[in-house]
Amino acid sequence: MLFNSFDFGLFLCIVYLLYAAIGYKRMNLQNILILVASYTFYGLWDWRFLGLLLISSLVDYVAAHAIAKSQNINHQRGYLWLSICWNLGVLFAFKYFNFFIDNFESLFGITSGSSYSFWSMAIPVGLSFYTFQTMSYTIDVFQKKIEPSKNLLHFLCFVSFFPQLVAGPIEKASALLPQFATPRNFNLKTSKEGLRQILWGLFKKIIVAEKLSIAVGMVFSNPENYASITIMYSLVLFCFQVYCDFSGYTDIALGTAKLFGFKLSNNFKLPYFAKSLSEFWQRWHITLTRWFTDYVYIPFVKTGKRITPVKRVFGLLITFTLVGFWHGANWTFICFGLFSALVLIIERLPVFKNKSTLHKKLQGTPRIFTALYLFLMASILALFFRSPDLDTAWVIVERMLSFTWEGQINSLIGIKIWWLVLMLLAELLTRQLDYPLEKLEIQFPKGVRWVLYYVLIFIIIRYAEPREAFIYFQF
Repeated sequence: MLFNSFDFGLFLCIVYLLYAAIGYKRMNLQNILILVASYTFYGLWDWRFLGLLLISSLVDYVAAHAIAKSQNINHQRGYLWLSICWNLGVLFAFKYFNFFIDNFESLFGITSGSSYSFWSMAIPVGLSFYTFQTMSYTIDVFQKKIEPSKNLLHFLCFVSFFPQLVAGPIEKASALLPQFATPRNFNLKTSKEGLRQILWGLFKKIIVAEKLSIAVGMVFSNPENYASITIMYSLVLFCFQVYCDFSGYTDIALGTAKLFGFKLSNNFKLPYFAKSLSEFWQRWHITLTRWFTDYVYIPFVKTGKRITPVKRVFGLLITFTLVGFWHGANWTFICFGLFSALVLIIERLPVFKNKSTLHKKLQGTPRIFTALYLFLMASILALFFRSPDLDTAWVIVERMLSFTWEGQINSLIGIKIWWLVLMLLAELLTRQLDYPLEKLEIQFPKGVRWVLYYVLIFIIIRYAEPREAFIYFQF
C-alpha cells in the first residue's frame, strides 16, 4: 500500500476516525488499534512476512529483559549478541545471501547451476529499517541508557508503527516508545499541521520526484544515446529526485504520525544547502547517520586507551562502507559508501598551514563555490546510487568524459522543471520551518490558505503520473 495511493488515503481515514472515536481516556484501546492497523498495513504488502516482524519484535523484547535481569556481564553480552545475531542474520538471509553466493562463485569460477532467486525476490519491505530500530533498543538497554519496556503492547507498537515502519525515520526507543505510554488527546491544531505536511509530501513525491524519475530513467536506460551534457544534467536531476522522493515520504510519515498525536524525528534539513559533504551527511537521512555514528563509528574509535587519527580514518571507512551496503546488496552501493568515506576523510584532515581542515575552509567560502563543490560530490554519489551495476556506471563515466555532443540532447522534462524550482524556492524561503506549509494560520488568512490547499490538491490529481513506489522502500 503506497503512501501516494488512494488506497492508503482510505485506510488512513478509517483508522483515524476509529482512533478519534476511541478517545484519549482509553489509551490501551488506542494502542491496540494502532497495532492492528500497523500489522494490517504491513500485511497488505506481503502477509507472509508478518510472522518475521512479530518474531523479531519478540526476540528483542525478551533479550532486553534478560539483559536487565541478569547480574552477570557475560550473560548480558550473550543476550545482546543473541539480539544482534538474529537481526543481522535475518538481514543477511533475505537481503545479502544472493550477493555473497554470486560473488563467491564468480571469485572461484564455480558454476553451481542452482537458483537463489527466492532470496533476491522476497525481501521483506522495510526490513533494514525495523531491524536497526529493534537492534538499537537492545544495545541501549545493555548500555543502561534506557530501561526495558514493561509493556509488550507498547513495544510491539514501537516496532511496527505504520507511518514509519517501511522507510523510517529510524527512531530510538528513548524517543518513540514513551509516546505509547502517554495519553493522546485529539488536537485540532496538530491534526491540521499533520494534513498540511502530508499535502506537501505528496506534492514533492507525485509532482516533482515522479516527473524527474521519467527523465532520469530515460538516460540511465540507454546512456550511450545521450550527449555528455545531458548525462551530467540527468545526474543533477537524480540528486533532486531522490531528495524529493525520500523527503516527500518523510513528510507524509511525520504528518501521519501527527494525526495520531505522535512526534517523529525530522530526517532532512535542506541537505543541498550544505557547504561540504560532511555537513551534507548531517542533514541527509539524519536518523541513519545518527544510528551508524552511535553504534558503529563511536564504539570503533573509542576502543583502546585513546582516540587516534588512524582510528578516525578507519572508522569512517568502515562506517560508510556499511552505510553504502545497508542501501543494497550491490557493488554500486559499496562504491557509494567508499566514495563518501574518502571524501569525508579528505575534508577532515588538517591539510592547511594553520592545521585547518577543508571542511572548516569550506564554511567560509562563498556559497556559489561550495554549491558547485557539493553538487560535484553529490553527482558522483548519484552515479553509483542510481546505476544498476558497475558496468552501466562505467559506460556513463566514459560517455561524460568523452565530451561528445553526438546523441540526443534535450531538456528531458521541459517546462515541468519549474515544479522543482517552485519546490526549492518554497523550502529555501521557509528554511527555518520543518516544511513550507507549517504555521500557515499565522502567515495567511483563511481564504488564502484554502485557495492554496485546493490549488495543490488540483495539481497533484491533475498532473499525477502512474504511481511509483518510494525509492527507499526497496531498502
